[in-house]
Amino acid sequence: MFENDPFGKVKTDQSNPNPSTREVTSFHTKADTDGSPTSAHHTLGINRNQAAPGNHVHDGKASPKIGRGLNLTLTGSKGGNAALGNLITMLKQVIEFTDSTT
Repeated sequence: MFENDPFGKVKTDQSNPNPSTREVTSFHTKADTDGSPTSAHHTLGINRNQAAPGNHVHDGKASPKIGRGLNLTLTGSKGGNAALGNLITMLKQVIEFTDSTT
């Protein structure tokens, strides 16, 4: 660097490597938390833009039930296994598995 270098400040790190708790809180006052799937910060929960906790079980309480919002409807008679065939078809829409039934 030289005297009166207009880029001198750019060449040296101006940020505090150990910000205080107050400074960190200030940084995050306008954070985009849960604002979209691409937000930098997410809280844990079941809503679209939240992150799922590691112990989620898709029970509809701690996380969405599998198939939620897909309007799945089971049809067919229970006698004669028509309903079972339809259930297998419906499950394949939301769960990946190999159907080896005959």
